[in-house]
Amino acid sequence: MLRRFLAALPVLALLSGAPARAQSTALTLDQVFGVPVPWGAQPSRITWAPDGNSFLYVLATQDPFQAVPLHLYDVRARNDRILIDPRSYGKGAGTPGSLVWSPDARSLAFTIGGTLYVRNITTGQDRAIDRRASDPQWSPQGDAIAYVKAADLYVASLASKVSIRRLTAGGSEDRILNGGLDWVYPEELGTAHGFAWAPDGKSIAYMRMDERPATDFPIVDFMPVDNVTGDEKYPLSGESNPKVTLRLITLPGGKDSLVYDAGAQDQYLPVFGWQPHPQGLIFEVLNRAQTSLRVIATSGVGPHVIYQQSDPKWLDVVPLPAWLSDGRSLWMLDRDGTNGLYVLDALRNFHRLTGAYRSDALLGVNASAATAYVAAAYPTRRDRALLAISLNAGVTNLTPATGSHNVSLAPGGAFFVDTHSTLTDPPQTDLVAIGGSAVVLAPRNEPLRSQLLPVEMLSVPSPYGPLDATMIKPPGFDAGHKYPVIVYVYGGPAAPTTANTFGEQRALYHQLLARNGFIVFSIDGPASQIDSDANVRLLYHNFGPGSLMGQEIGARYLQSLPYVDPARIGIWGWSFGGYETAYAMTHSTLFKAGAAVAPVTDWHYYDTIYTERYMGKPQDDLAAYNASSVLPAAANLHGDLLISHGTSDDNVHMANTISLLQSFIDADQTNVDFMVYPRRTHSIAGIAQRRHLYGHMLHWWLKHL
Repeated sequence: MLRRFLAALPVLALLSGAPARAQSTALTLDQVFGVPVPWGAQPSRITWAPDGNSFLYVLATQDPFQAVPLHLYDVRARNDRILIDPRSYGKGAGTPGSLVWSPDARSLAFTIGGTLYVRNITTGQDRAIDRRASDPQWSPQGDAIAYVKAADLYVASLASKVSIRRLTAGGSEDRILNGGLDWVYPEELGTAHGFAWAPDGKSIAYMRMDERPATDFPIVDFMPVDNVTGDEKYPLSGESNPKVTLRLITLPGGKDSLVYDAGAQDQYLPVFGWQPHPQGLIFEVLNRAQTSLRVIATSGVGPHVIYQQSDPKWLDVVPLPAWLSDGRSLWMLDRDGTNGLYVLDALRNFHRLTGAYRSDALLGVNASAATAYVAAAYPTRRDRALLAISLNAGVTNLTPATGSHNVSLAPGGAFFVDTHSTLTDPPQTDLVAIGGSAVVLAPRNEPLRSQLLPVEMLSVPSPYGPLDATMIKPPGFDAGHKYPVIVYVYGGPAAPTTANTFGEQRALYHQLLARNGFIVFSIDGPASQIDSDANVRLLYHNFGPGSLMGQEIGARYLQSLPYVDPARIGIWGWSFGGYETAYAMTHSTLFKAGAAVAPVTDWHYYDTIYTERYMGKPQDDLAAYNASSVLPAAANLHGDLLISHGTSDDNVHMANTISLLQSFIDADQTNVDFMVYPRRTHSIAGIAQRRHLYGHMLHWWLKHL
C-alpha cells in the first residue's frame, strides 16, 4: 500500500511553492554569499510528529537573522502548508523555535517573539503559555508542559485555563541553573536537555548547575560610545568547572530530592533519562579526565551500574540505550576500534550488530520488524548512509546512492527525509518510504551542478595508511604549468574535511579560488579520519605536532607533483582549522601563507571539557601545552598570515588572537594582517560579514600567492 501511495505522489519542485526554475548559477562573491541559497534551499529543522504522519520544516536563507515560516507537510494527505508565519507575531518575532509535538500529535509547543505558545494543529488557534520560556517539554500524558524560565523549572497545566507552577527556587542565570544548561555542556558533551519527565508523568529529573566556580570571561561590545562588557561563564582548561547535581521532583507535591552529586568529585553528568520497564532514572557519570564512565540505573534494587568503560587516554560520551520489550537493549559504543551498534542480551553480554565501519547514531527502532536504523559511514568512510540493522542477522543499505545522506527518520520507521549530496552534486531532499519509492521534495540545482569544477577524490600514502584527500584544479588546467595551491584544513580529532558531501558555502568559495587560478587541496591527517581509534589517539597530549603531521604529508605530496609550485603553497582553516593554520605557519617551512579564522592559539584559553579530554590539565602536562601552543613560536613565523576574528566570539574567545598578536609584536614580526568583525560570534554570521570575510580572503590570496 505504501509503495503504491508514494509512487502516485507528484514530484514537488519546492515545498515552499517557490518557482521551480533554478537560480542563476554564475559563481560570483555576491551570489555565493547573498541571501538566496545558491544551491537551492533544502528543508531543515525537520521535526516529525509522534505518529509519523507529518513533519515540520523550514526553508532557511543564508541570512541567519531572517525570519522564515514554519511549514507542515502531511505525508498521508499529500499536503504542504505554512503552519506558522512569523509576520503574524509582530516585528522581530524571528523563526519559530523550540518545536515540540504533543504526544497525540494534535498540538505543537513552540517559542516565538520571546513567548511560549501551544498551537492546536486542527484549528490553528494559539494559547500563550508564558514569556521568557525555553526548552518546553510535554508531559507523557500531554496535559502539561515543563519549561525553564529565568534559570528555574516551571510546569504549566493545560486544562481549560492555563495554570503555571514554579517547581524550583534559587535559579539565577549567572549563578545557579535549575533545569537549564550552561555553554560548555551542550557544546562539548552534546547534552540536549537539562530535565526529563518520567514516563508516568509523576516526576521530573533535572540537572542543577552551580556556575559560581567557573571563570567569568568578559566579552566586550566595542560599538557603543560607552563600551559594554558582558560576562560569560566559561570554565578554562585546568580551572574550576560548574558543580553539577542530578535531582528529582515528585508531582504533584513538589518534593525535591538529590539523586547524584557529580560536583563533589568534580565529575560530569553528560546525559540522563528514563528506563521505561521497570521505570527508573538512568544517568551517565564521566570523570573529569574523561577516562572512566559509568551508566547508572535506579530501577529495581536501587542505584546500580549497568554499563562501565575505561580508557587510559580518553572516552567519548555514550548515548543512553534504546530498550526492547524483551528486556534487551541497544547501545552505540566504541569498544572494538570504532563506534558501532551493540545489543545487550539477558545474560549481560554485548554483541556487535554493525561491521567494522563507524556507526554514528541510532536513529530509531522498529520493534515489530526487529530492526534498528543506524546512520553510518558506509560503504566507505567518506560516505554516510542509513542502514537497517536486523536484530537477528543482516544489514540493508536504505540509501544506496553514493555520497552523504543526512536522514531524519519518522517515528515507527515507515518514512525518512533524506538530504543527499556528493562533493560535486549539490543537495537534493527526498521523502522515502522504507521498502517503497521516493518523492523529490526539493530538487538538485542542476544548472549549478553543471558549472562546478570536478573535485577529485585522492588517496595519499602515509606510514599510517592511505590518507583521504581532495583536489580542485583551475579551469583549462595545464599540467605543464606551475600552480599555487591553497590547502583547506580542520585537523581536529575524528573530524574529516574530505567526506563525499557538498560543502555548501565553503565548497563554492573553493570553486571561486580555483577559478582564480589556484589548486584547492584538502587532506585528512591520520587523527582526523574516523575509522581508527588508534590513529585518532595520535593527538593525545599532542594537538600541535599530531595534527600538523598530516598536513605536512599533504604538503610534501603536493611538492612532488610537477604542476605544483612548491614555493606557493598556502593553508587556511576555521576554529581548530584556524589553530592548525597558525601552528603550521610557525612550526613548518612548507607553507608560504596562511589565513586563520577564529583560531585557538594556546590551549590554556579553551574550555575544560574539550581541551582536557585530549590534552589533560595544563597543571599535569605543561610541556604538552607549550609544544602545542602557537605563542612561544611566534618568532618562527616564516610567511604571511591573515587572522580574522569576531569580537563577540563566545567559543574561541578573541583573547586567543590578541595574545598571538602580542607575541608577534614581541618577536617583531610584521607580515601579519588582522581583520576584526564587531559583534560577531564564532560563526561570523551575517550576509555582509560572510561576504566580506571570504572576499577579503580571496583578495588576500591573490596578493600573497
